[in-house]
Parts: sequence; structure tokens; C-alpha cells
Amino acid sequence: MANPTDLRVIKTRQTIRNALSSLMSEMELSDITITALCARAQINRKTFYRHYRSISDVITEFENELLADFSEILKKSKTSMFDIGAVLGEISALISGNRDYFVSLLALNPELFSGGRVKAMLRRAIEIALRDIGAIQDERTLHMLSEYTVSGVLSLYSAWFDEGCAGSLDDVTETARRLATNGLNGFVPGERLKEIL
Repeated sequence: MANPTDLRVIKTRQTIRNALSSLMSEMELSDITITALCARAQINRKTFYRHYRSISDVITEFENELLADFSEILKKSKTSMFDIGAVLGEISALISGNRDYFVSLLALNPELFSGGRVKAMLRRAIEIALRDIGAIQDERTLHMLSEYTVSGVLSLYSAWFDEGCAGSLDDVTETARRLATNGLNGFVPGERLKEIL
């Protein structure tokens, strides 16, 4: 396999991913061949196999990078999800900058936001933040609150994609921020809630 930090490798992999995203907007993934992908990327098969073993490896790599980006967003936030406006703004920027990939991934996996690793990561971040400020002592309540908050926020983004990305992503993000903040209102002490707003 190629060195993933080499700029030529990065550029080639990006070209392959862009080509795959383009093809996925035209046909089912099961109909995409490596030959077609290479033609669209304007590379030969040998170059493709230097970077990936299969088309599913390309998709897995992108999903892993998205998860790493989500994780980095949560790490940068001082108090995890409790800097909710900043966190949602960063998530929105990530979605906006990778919209075509998200559209393609959601076509493959409609539950990208509603289940799996993205949701689990965000739920864990909320649970840690609530534990850290001592807002919730009961684990069952903590689990329900994080489930409700994350499911609501992610469903708004998912609906935006389902509707063909119509309307402003900033409006979706602001609605998600307000709903998450209001949902936490009854559980987070008033002085801590001010940190969220």
C-alpha cells in the first residue's frame, strides 16, 4: 500500500474518491466497477490497486475519516458537547465541505446519522459532558437524555439530506442548537446552561 502522508498519494486518493462520488450519483454502487472508477478518475487499475483493494475500501476509508473529523470536533470543544453552538457549527462545516460524499454515503447507508458509529460517538460525548458537570446522577436518565438529544439533532441533518439539501444548512444548525439547548434545560443547572447558549 502507498504511504498515506505522501502528497501524491493524498491527491490520487482524493481523485479516486471524487470519481466514486460522481459515479454513485449516476448509478447504484453494485453497478460500479473498478474499470469504470479508474476511467472516471483517469488512472489505471494498477494505480487503483496501489491504494485500495476494492471499492468498499474507498468508502470505508472515507467513513473512518469522517468519524475522525467528528472526534476531533468534539476534542476541540472545551467542555465537549456543552459548547453546543460551536460543536454544531463545526459539524455543519464538515457536512457542507463534504456534502457530495454525505449524499453518496447516505444513499448506501440511510442510517448513517440515525445509527452506528456517528451517533454512538455523539451520545458518548453528551454523556461525558453531563457527568462532568454533575447534572445527571442516574445512568438511565443520562442515557435517555443523550439518546433524545443526539437522535433529534442527527434527524434534522438527515432530513435536510433527504429533502435534497434544500434550504439553508445554517438554519438547520441553528434549529438543532436551539432544540438541543431547550431539551437540556430541565436537566442542566442554570449557571451551566448559560455556557450552552
